Amino acid sequence: MLLTILFPAILFAQRPSGIPGDTGTISLNSLNDIILYIVIPIVLLILYYIWKRKKKNDESSEN
Repeated sequence: MLLTILFPAILFAQRPSGIPGDTGTISLNSLNDIILYIVIPIVLLILYYIWKRKKKNDESSEN
């Protein structure tokens, strides 16, 4: 606590500069945005589900 009072510049040294603030909601008007925020997460969930299912089937077939 004493260091933050004596050296307030230390606190501001960690603050990134040049990073934009909150830009609001996501606009899905661009194909890139649709792919990035909708398609890729869905594909990752499907691949994870398939992987877990295969792993479960492999373990049950070994026993």
